[in-house]
Amino acid sequence: MRTTESYIKVSNEARAKLARLFKVEEKTVYLALTYRRNSDAARKIRFTAVHNFGGVAMCHCPECETMHNVTEDSRELMVQNFNNGVKLEIDKHTGAAVVYDRRGAVMMTRQIEKFPELSELQLFAESL
Repeated sequence: MRTTESYIKVSNEARAKLARLFKVEEKTVYLALTYRRNSDAARKIRFTAVHNFGGVAMCHCPECETMHNVTEDSRELMVQNFNNGVKLEIDKHTGAAVVYDRRGAVMMTRQIEKFPELSELQLFAESL
């Protein structure tokens, strides 16, 4: 199961067709598409939704102010300021990420290599 808030976006019509195709209730399809179930049937429903019904994998991303800066020492940073006062800085070239608390103290450092890792770090920062 995924740790971020992921889901497969499909139309209501496609959900109904998936339910009929797999001979399950629409609630079962919903649970599969929102990764709340991870059985063989749920994985098949997700695969079919994406490959046969135009489903799109989505991921919840917290809303925040995002700036792309170049610092005096020529580092390129993406800086995200969350509503709770937490700041996330990521070096675009190295993937080095730093989470600062409301007072500016370093809470966490991490190396980001893939987008799912960034999403997890954003959800963490948003939840503080």
